[in-house]
Amino acid sequence: MELTRNQMNSTIMTIIYNELVDFKFGEGNIVRDVQDIISSLCDDDYENVDPYIKDTSIVSLQKYSEIVAIYSQHLVGWRWERLPLLSQSILLMSYTHFYFIEKVDKKIVINTAVELAKKYIDDKQAKFINAILDEVLK
Repeated sequence: MELTRNQMNSTIMTIIYNELVDFKFGEGNIVRDVQDIISSLCDDDYENVDPYIKDTSIVSLQKYSEIVAIYSQHLVGWRWERLPLLSQSILLMSYTHFYFIEKVDKKIVINTAVELAKKYIDDKQAKFINAILDEVLK
């Protein structure tokens, strides 16, 4: 079954979220292999999963420290660790999509992130994500 781009973004957010949960509750150790999570959530063999899903998920996790350092510079009065894990997932995915995966208009990346936040978190986090992405995605 072909996934829409919105479904792919939702899947990527979930993959990153799963890794962040494993990392946080695994006391700093990734418990599962990201390829297993991708295969499981996409209900397909890893080789058959759309490259956009694989690339965005894996690069987000590989560049985690680099991306967090950049966001941290813009988190006035906040610490990355205190953000909800879903917000972290959306922010990681958005940064990776914009800077590492494909050149796409900043407004599209922000709109996608805000829609995911509204759907899975709340309007307050959606506004926060909108504001921080507007600063970071230049």
